[in-house]
Amino acid sequence: MNLKPEDISDIETGGILDGQEVKLIRTKGGFWLGIANNKVISSGSHPAIVKHVISKIYPNFQPAMCKSEKFIDTLVDRHSHFLSDDLRKSGHDIYSIQDGQEIEFQITKHNMKIASVKGALKDESLFINELTFPKEFTKALAGAATEKALACNSKFIKVK
Repeated sequence: MNLKPEDISDIETGGILDGQEVKLIRTKGGFWLGIANNKVISSGSHPAIVKHVISKIYPNFQPAMCKSEKFIDTLVDRHSHFLSDDLRKSGHDIYSIQDGQEIEFQITKHNMKIASVKGALKDESLFINELTFPKEFTKALAGAATEKALACNSKFIKVK
């Protein structure tokens, strides 16, 4: 992949892999790349997803401590097992990205975000702000939200 300087929005340190620095590069379109040894080792729609994928592929990856507290508490979970076999085979995934009390569910295809649902934890409940996503993901998103709510010890899921 050849990126030109005008294609790059931000460059951050992502961590260390086998003694080499891993860079997180954000393109002007908002897509993130994890790069080590001049090779793309991961990509995704959010830097936390990129780091999550790198840590799953490379167990010896050491994520960098972030300057911003925003990324310190970020927790990424993959919920793709709720997708149908056809959707998984076509490159779809579902992730939840939790930053403190805020939770975003991202539906991706080949690591590109195609839909997003935002919510928040409050009063022992997972509140989903809005349900705007493709219909074929209804059951998978319901499963992902339920799994996330249980992991967060929420007793209810509420849609605003």
